[in-house]
Amino acid sequence: MVLIFLHKITARKEYIFRHIFKRLLEFPFQFTSDLSEFIAHEGPKFSYGNKPLGDELFIWSQGLLDEVGIDDHEIEIHKWDDLPVFFSAPDRSDVPFDLFAASFYLITRYEEYLPQVKDSLGRFSASSSIAAQHHFLEIPVIDLWVERFREELESRFEITLSRKRETQILTTIETASVYKYRNRALIPVLKAFYQSLKGFKLRKLFTQIGVHLRLTKDPYDVYDIMLRVYKDAMDQLPKKLKRSRRVLYLFHLGDYSTVNNGVSYRTRSYRELIKHIADYLEIGLRFSYGIEEDKIIKESERFQSITNRPLHKTMTAFSKISMPGHYKKLVDMDTIEDYSMGYTNVPGYRAGTSHSFFFYDLDYEVQTPLRVFPYALHYRSIEHFMLNGQQSIIDKLLQHADRTSGCFIVVFDNAQLDLNKRSHVYTIIKKLLTYNV
Repeated sequence: MVLIFLHKITARKEYIFRHIFKRLLEFPFQFTSDLSEFIAHEGPKFSYGNKPLGDELFIWSQGLLDEVGIDDHEIEIHKWDDLPVFFSAPDRSDVPFDLFAASFYLITRYEEYLPQVKDSLGRFSASSSIAAQHHFLEIPVIDLWVERFREELESRFEITLSRKRETQILTTIETASVYKYRNRALIPVLKAFYQSLKGFKLRKLFTQIGVHLRLTKDPYDVYDIMLRVYKDAMDQLPKKLKRSRRVLYLFHLGDYSTVNNGVSYRTRSYRELIKHIADYLEIGLRFSYGIEEDKIIKESERFQSITNRPLHKTMTAFSKISMPGHYKKLVDMDTIEDYSMGYTNVPGYRAGTSHSFFFYDLDYEVQTPLRVFPYALHYRSIEHFMLNGQQSIIDKLLQHADRTSGCFIVVFDNAQLDLNKRSHVYTIIKKLLTYNV
């Protein structure tokens, strides 16, 4: 156990120290504000504050973790060996920046509470993030800081901390519509016919007619293929890796609108498909675009009615998660896990980490039960590249997550699995499922 001296224990300190020591380092810790207890302690210990107490391991505090509310902090990037850091510390600190405040700033998405220019969908833009502006979006910088800090602790206290867990790789598939043509409402069917005729796209038109006449398979009806890909991958994997290579389907169950215009949740074949997938893979709910609290409740109830199981895993359409509003709604709904934390158009670690974390509500200064699983990549952001380019980006992102035993999540849209498209998507999915084999 490591004893940590704090002049003042706050909710922010409890949150970030628990995340770093309990979840990442797996190193038991305890706080104390009693100087005599700290001096008498003979095991690993360090102080966190404005100045050292003596010759102990000392980490300087920038002050963010003693504050309440939101303030605009100046961010200047420096280097810790080869790692970018901010909240730089004076020379007397044994770590050259406030590791805990910087980690808290990124993981709580502090910058997303500040005034900002949103994109066309009303989302926080990747280009507005300090990670993108200072070119470290593609590395899980918190994880790498903690790994470097682990080495400092081991060297200083001559201990060995547990290190290697299996890297989790999760292939997530969001389904705005389970079928492209089949079982669609009349208006989108007629619109699709019109667009095919207008553009003189006869092959597409014949496919549409064939699907509606049940003469050919719908282009999105690739669920048995995905199950076979998954089964083949599991057959190749050694036993120790099987639980760490997973597939999660997130189904849309919203009301029909101009944006949410997929197959109706009332369709019998859709309900049967969800149950069929649930027999083999993990499933969850993809909330509608522009979701309001009453619709969150309604769609959650639909999921539970169809599956006869509680709702645990969610994602919001287009990753629109204005902080902290959407997450507060999920906390009220007792949802346990959310998979919306990422950028759909840019690869990278939005929260600076590949590990899951509990949502901290900066409005109320409290850790919530909602667990956030950040994704590193939405396939939409790289699908226009050649296969080698796609693999290079994924390898670079995955290398860092693997080094820190993180959870590497890639999100696909069901439409990208269309077999009529000339795509590398199945090659990429097979690579993810069989990584390290």
